[in-house]
Amino acid sequence: MALGVVVGSLSVVLAFVAYEFIWGVQDLSEYLLIAPLIISLLVAMASTYFAANALLEQRKIREAGTDPVLIAHLGQREDARELVTFKVSNVGAGAALNVQLEVERPDDDADDWEKREFLQNIFDPREPFSVILQGNSIEFSLALGWQLLGQEPTKSIDKNRPISPLPPFKARLSYEDLAGGKYDGEFTIDVSEMQGLGANKSPQMRMVAALEAIAKKK
Repeated sequence: MALGVVVGSLSVVLAFVAYEFIWGVQDLSEYLLIAPLIISLLVAMASTYFAANALLEQRKIREAGTDPVLIAHLGQREDARELVTFKVSNVGAGAALNVQLEVERPDDDADDWEKREFLQNIFDPREPFSVILQGNSIEFSLALGWQLLGQEPTKSIDKNRPISPLPPFKARLSYEDLAGGKYDGEFTIDVSEMQGLGANKSPQMRMVAALEAIAKKK
């Protein structure tokens, strides 16, 4: 508001000076009298602009330090990396409340849909989650990698018609922060981004397997 007032006042003064200079009497002494006023307005406008910009930056930093930020994405199970998961993660700095998840069913072939053998159907409507704390995630076991990417295994599907990749689909999130502010987000989920990722066991799972083997020897 202050920036608008200063700019408006300066615009009126500059318009008057321009009018007098072009159509009025060109008296240099008169311009010298109002020169300090114009300079003061220019300085005031610059100061107001930088002050407003600093306040906006401080507001963004404050919001970034307290607001929740939810994203929908794909992942892999740590204990079974061949299994693709669908996750909703809070990467912000505050808790997300009343999280409503809506996943749009992709335009998939009916035969392929049956062969995918989803472990959890994330496309059905569900009740909202009461809270997702900062740094936490909600994870759904979706399906095996080849069932989503269309990679043909050895025996599990019809050799004459392999499964095609699952088409991209949209996931919509709506949630609130602790102060009652509302947020919405829409994400396009494409399973092709999982193409080529390894299904090897994580170091933690290899340690668990080694400890189990030692325990069996005892």
